Amino acid sequence: MSFDPRDLSVLAYANGFTHWHYRSHDSLGCLGGDYFAAAADLLRPGDQITVTLLAGEQADLAIFAVTAMHPAPRLSLLTSSHSTRHALAA
Repeated sequence: MSFDPRDLSVLAYANGFTHWHYRSHDSLGCLGGDYFAAAADLLRPGDQITVTLLAGEQADLAIFAVTAMHPAPRLSLLTSSHSTRHALAA
């Protein structure tokens, strides 16, 4: 799948910082590269994106920080319930 702007919404905005929410049926690994390029006009470095990853009956969360904008928005994964669950199971 690919980025769908209808699934991106603002959770909070203050002093030039935006906390976004994005809902996706894609896997965590698909969200890298230029996945959020279509939202480049909305995102700024320092913004935070909380992503709900939907896979069947299971939902995981991932939190990203926007770290750069050129040539496309670059995100850094801050935390993920998926990786935490696997780390605890290991």
